[in-house]
Amino acid sequence: MPLLSAVEYVYPVAILNNGTAILYIHQYSVTHIELFEWNLRTDHKEQILWSAFNPAGLQLLPDNTGFSFIDNGRLRVKSFQKRSPKAIDFDEPIFAINALRWIDEHSCYCSAKSNDNFSLFELHDEGSLKCLVKENDKDCLYPQKVDSQLFYIERCVTHDYPNALYYHVMQCDYPDCDLNSEPATLIVDFFDTPIAFLTMFSPQEGFVLEHGKIIDNQDPTTLFLYHHIIKEGDTWYKNCLFSFNVPTNLLLDGEQRLYESLLPLLPRIIDNKIYFVDCIKDNNLILEPYFYDLLTKMSTKIIMPAKKEGHCFVPMLCNSTLYCGGTFPFVLF
Repeated sequence: MPLLSAVEYVYPVAILNNGTAILYIHQYSVTHIELFEWNLRTDHKEQILWSAFNPAGLQLLPDNTGFSFIDNGRLRVKSFQKRSPKAIDFDEPIFAINALRWIDEHSCYCSAKSNDNFSLFELHDEGSLKCLVKENDKDCLYPQKVDSQLFYIERCVTHDYPNALYYHVMQCDYPDCDLNSEPATLIVDFFDTPIAFLTMFSPQEGFVLEHGKIIDNQDPTTLFLYHHIIKEGDTWYKNCLFSFNVPTNLLLDGEQRLYESLLPLLPRIIDNKIYFVDCIKDNNLILEPYFYDLLTKMSTKIIMPAKKEGHCFVPMLCNSTLYCGGTFPFVLF
């Protein structure tokens, strides 16, 4: 049987300098990704991180002087003015850092494992940390700080159904949500429906992604649903807006897998539209771009200026232009 060559992908991850530059990832293989900066004025593209690093989960610092990323489980911070990134080693052991967001130039919050479960932490770039939320036998995931409030997903088992996982969207105070504070409040119950990637736009509104309990490698596509959660009066409501399908081989082990898994394919909210990709309407299961209009409640396919072979990933807005990535060399920048 002939060996399959690795599929390459390219996609934008951040906008720099008031829209004059774009940071993008070039995935050369399932174990090798590199970070580039593209100057839109000069059309110059330059690698800005040594190839020894695999920069997953990139986040710009609030003052745009640098960025953070996770490399083989370690948090690193890279200044644009320095050649090498700084590794942040913490005074207490945590691992599997994810869903990291910066509060200011020196502190951030995230979900990470300290023992057998995921908890929420505030991290500082000199290596100290503070546990924000920790629950025995429960996972706390995908934190979102909005003003003085902290929202997150709780994943747990119940005494009545010990073999099933249950998912809740929770809310508590920030930064006073320590182990001695009032317990967090359940605001939206998804019961045994798995959810991930919580995104809050205000203390009264957010979005969350539903996924299946397992990803079946025998199924050519994997279904996701995007939910709107909103508070009206004193009550929270949830509403499924749209669904989309992703080729399963992009998510599971194999030469076509994305190094960052679902991250390049997450729906992106821009003004009153939610941009997403879907493969279900293409006979070859190729991802194509769409947007869901929050005002009209309708989904519309985006007509690309040029059609080439390969997947298209979720676009990013820079100035007034949408920039997409996808299968290399299919790059619609």
